[in-house]
Amino acid sequence: MKRIFWLIIGILVGVYAVTRLKKRAQQLAPDSLQQSAEKVASAIRHFGDEVRAGMAERETELRDALGIDTDSTQREDYR
Repeated sequence: MKRIFWLIIGILVGVYAVTRLKKRAQQLAPDSLQQSAEKVASAIRHFGDEVRAGMAERETELRDALGIDTDSTQREDYR
């Protein structure tokens, strides 16, 4: 009886380990890596866009607060 119990436990652990390894192998497959890389690249691009938009907005706020006119500043630079 004791041997049958341990045999069943061994089979269950083996099945569990094999299913976990199969899932891990699928995650590490080239297609999955490509999709993960695309998601990371998209997130980085989105973050960069948000930072640039925030910088432009803040620059406008600072120019308004300081009373700097963008058009007249650009004309003075070219004189």
